[in-house]
Amino acid sequence: MNFEFFMPTRLVFGPGKVKEVGTYVKFIGKKALIVTGRSSAKKTGHLDMVTKSLEQEGIEWLAFDEVEPNPFTTTVERGANLARENHVDVVIGLGGGSAMDTAKGIAFMALNEGHVADYIAGKQGGDVLPIVLITTTAGTGSEANNYAVFTNPETKVKKSLKSPKTYARVSIIDPELMLTVPKKVTASTGIDVFFHAMEAYVGRRSQPFTDALALEAIRLVAESLKGAYEHGEDIQYRERMAWANTLAGVAINLSGTCGIHGMGHPLSGIYDVPHGESLAAISLAFMRFNIFEAPGKFAKVAEALGVDVRGLTLSEAAEKSIEALRDLMDRVGLPKKISAFGITEKDIDTLAEHAYTKMTHNLEASPRVPTLDDVKRMYMESL
Repeated sequence: MNFEFFMPTRLVFGPGKVKEVGTYVKFIGKKALIVTGRSSAKKTGHLDMVTKSLEQEGIEWLAFDEVEPNPFTTTVERGANLARENHVDVVIGLGGGSAMDTAKGIAFMALNEGHVADYIAGKQGGDVLPIVLITTTAGTGSEANNYAVFTNPETKVKKSLKSPKTYARVSIIDPELMLTVPKKVTASTGIDVFFHAMEAYVGRRSQPFTDALALEAIRLVAESLKGAYEHGEDIQYRERMAWANTLAGVAINLSGTCGIHGMGHPLSGIYDVPHGESLAAISLAFMRFNIFEAPGKFAKVAEALGVDVRGLTLSEAAEKSIEALRDLMDRVGLPKKISAFGITEKDIDTLAEHAYTKMTHNLEASPRVPTLDDVKRMYMESL
């Protein structure tokens, strides 16, 4: 048994913890750029909570509120220019995965020359401004890893920037911030938690430490996502989903994702499909393709999803994971077909070529590594 564990981020978890952000930032910087979406942080009052805490500690701040869903590399570069012009010394990401990832990208590009797309493609970077993250959704796990995912608007390629220096110094996970998340977003981000956990667990880069985290995250999602969807004002459901999200974020930090993300990203990058929904729509075909390559793991996924596998053969138990996931997605209104986004058979070749040539790292981490024809078939099955 050989594996490594590395987690440099200080995780601060609990209701009301957002009000303490200034007490952490004051040891990191004196002038903060708050990176957030265009409206939700203002409407919910989350931005006011953060700025009040910063001001109480004598920290100056300015906001960059131009983050879109599936954020663009060009957005990162605009934010980095603002950070440089105003001589900020700490970047705070406030929001879901898009805001947190953009904060990482801005912190990176503020101290590195050129275009962020070049660094995504492999160019080596230098120092990064200190990062503090505050997650307002139970979704991407960005607060617990060093990934930052962006779409290049010219090429439509959606891939990750990853640097040893893009971990947050401090991440605040406050379930109270999630009480206002709409049902559709709760479902989409919540299923992303499940796929992070499952892909880290069944993928070829899995390891004992992340296996334990991933299975617990799957169990928590199975127990709590429907409750968070139907009773979003109940802090208990939000708290458990927030914890599942962070566990899964740590898991993918070490073990990564595999083919579901590899095939989902082109749907978001080319057609601007919401991330979690893109994964849901391709997931059942992916599981059918991979299940007999790792039946023991898929059987454990079924068990973590709440299936009683006693008396079943290993292959029967593994197949139950597909049924259990289909049922979970039905209960929270998630699409199970890519045709729900207007995708037709004429789009399949474009999607498959994009996934096969641009998302190789993810596809090769799958239990069963697909050929280009396999990728096409999985997209076709998902129509």
